[in-house]
Amino acid sequence: MAKKTLIFLLTLIFTFTLFAQQKPRRVIDGLTYPKLNEIAVPQVLEETLPNGIVLMMVEDHEFPVVNIRAMIKGGKVVEPLEKNGLTELFGDVLRSGGTKNMKSDDIDKYLDRIGASIESYSRESSIEIYGDCLNENTDEVLKLFSDFILNPAFEDEKIELSKTQMRSMISRRNDEPMSTVIRELNKILYGKDSPYARQIEYFDVDNLKKDDLLNYHKTYFRPDLTYIAVWGDFSSPEMKQKIEKYFGNWTIKEAKPQIILPAIPEQKYSLNQIEKNDVEQTFIFMGQLGLRYDDPDYAPTYILTEILGGGFSSRLFKKIRTEMGLAYGAGSFMSPEYDHKGMFYFYTSTKPSTTSKVLSLMLEEIKKVREAPVTDEELKNAKDGYLNRFAFQFDSTSKLVNRMLNYKFYGYPLDFNKRNRDSIEKVTKEDVLRVAQTYLIPDKLTIVALGKVKEFDEPLSKYGSVNTIDIKIPTGKKVELPSNPQLEAKAVELIKKAVKAIGEPAFNSVKDYYAEGKMIQEGMEIPYKYYFIYPDRAATEMMFGEMSVKLVIDGETATVFQGGQKAPIPSSEAEEIKKGMWTEGGGLLILRSVLEGKVKAQYVQEGTFGGQPAELVAVNTPSSMFLLFLDKKSGMVQAIRYESMGEKGKEDVVEMYKNFKDIGGLKVPQDITLTINGEAKGSTKVWKTKINSNISQDVFTK
Repeated sequence: MAKKTLIFLLTLIFTFTLFAQQKPRRVIDGLTYPKLNEIAVPQVLEETLPNGIVLMMVEDHEFPVVNIRAMIKGGKVVEPLEKNGLTELFGDVLRSGGTKNMKSDDIDKYLDRIGASIESYSRESSIEIYGDCLNENTDEVLKLFSDFILNPAFEDEKIELSKTQMRSMISRRNDEPMSTVIRELNKILYGKDSPYARQIEYFDVDNLKKDDLLNYHKTYFRPDLTYIAVWGDFSSPEMKQKIEKYFGNWTIKEAKPQIILPAIPEQKYSLNQIEKNDVEQTFIFMGQLGLRYDDPDYAPTYILTEILGGGFSSRLFKKIRTEMGLAYGAGSFMSPEYDHKGMFYFYTSTKPSTTSKVLSLMLEEIKKVREAPVTDEELKNAKDGYLNRFAFQFDSTSKLVNRMLNYKFYGYPLDFNKRNRDSIEKVTKEDVLRVAQTYLIPDKLTIVALGKVKEFDEPLSKYGSVNTIDIKIPTGKKVELPSNPQLEAKAVELIKKAVKAIGEPAFNSVKDYYAEGKMIQEGMEIPYKYYFIYPDRAATEMMFGEMSVKLVIDGETATVFQGGQKAPIPSSEAEEIKKGMWTEGGGLLILRSVLEGKVKAQYVQEGTFGGQPAELVAVNTPSSMFLLFLDKKSGMVQAIRYESMGEKGKEDVVEMYKNFKDIGGLKVPQDITLTINGEAKGSTKVWKTKINSNISQDVFTK
């Protein structure tokens, strides 16, 4: 199962159990049902073409449609670490980027006109292309389908569009707590650089070029790595002729590339916490490396996870939800893979104040299931649940053929689904106990808890040595300031000069800062008030007519207040808001943090800004790398440049400062101009500033 699909399923489970406030009725327990009908496996005509393409064809004349799916070996597992994100970009732009024979926009219009579709995707071990059409359009769509495989164009504008979408996904990746926990758990179990777990960063996206796509296509798109399935309303001999017509001349002279699956590290006990203050519950996930689908112990291990956490009658759910009332839902999930070890997951969410208590209960249930056989009722319910769901996995020709193509691609027998079902029926209580003792190893669990760590009922250190995971998203290029004492010393001297220019005595005494004015963007004027208490509390209150909206940063907590209500700000948005703390007042927090030794600064070079000589200093803060333009003569901060994430991805932001006014001995800018990617995007007019005005604590809580 693809990990993205797993995350979706777990989200669905959590959402469903959230509203399951009553115990399920038991009146149906006494009902009996006849055995489900056998699955009718369609007749498959399998051929290997002279050039090496494996072809599977299934006739189905119920509807006048034709479906085609191609799987090409490669995918994430062959992606070099230095080209992280390549196959994801490739899988998108293969289809969206058009072909050498037809522009992408023309393809979209054509397919829409005839009611057909063609899509492409990247997987861990493959690139896949899927198409469907009415049988009357089979020739035209097959020709276009083959053109995507043989002659992709990778149009420049579509590459940039896809990269923008990838950046947008990165910016939002921490917004959904469940997927965040699963992602971090996978990184621990598989290794952060493993293609099964590594995440894409902004600098990875920036590093991808069109030549990388062309080289990947040249290396891995070849007939002897390609598997094609066609099913629908056609004659198999005629369909074979069509496939040979469009793919028969496809030959590659170069030797087949060797595909080596990545090694998976030995698992060991790992206890981790993630500080995330914009969620109201603690999300607890435990995991261990699991099995492949074809492992001899797959069937009893699946039944084990069902009994432990597969539904309302499972042990985890009954203990944590039904008996103790500590969570809306709890369970376990088995996620096997075709060609490498998958995962076991055990999960729940609870109040921060019951985090440790719930974690203890989960560990206790895992321990119990290893000590004694499960009951006859538990075994029967788990088997019946699997067998009743099994039929719906194969209730259409499309589902059957897709599953069979997967089996062929990964080297499984085509009747593997039947063998698997038969194995489930034969599982005994002794089998379940054996696999529990073999594979479910408490002292090798990986545990990840995400939430308000400071509000946990007990420190997680009760369960071992705790690692705190930083999920902050690196912005822009992977920039590091190499150690250079001379350049660092020069940067500090320039910062000191800047502080003297704005008023050193007043600067050193600043405890809080208040500004009031208006922001002007796209012709709209927004009155605002800004409150800042050193070092990490800030609030921006904006007026939209009669409506007030306040954004509050209080340490690691980010909250929005509006109309008497409040809500946590997603972490991706909170990180962008925090950058404003560093640049407010012309960079007061940046300057102070450098002089206190809390952040690293380094001299870059001499240049110009606004036609005047300037000194450039880079400052690496937890929020971003900031580039300061300091007037060479006076030392004043003229501008600050940094990278941000907008709706369309990475943005190059420059704040320019003018009209400095003396406020209690401190010179602060009253006019700020904002440019994004070189274009003027707005300005701020400050008409009132105060320092050390004893800002009320209510500002951050009401």
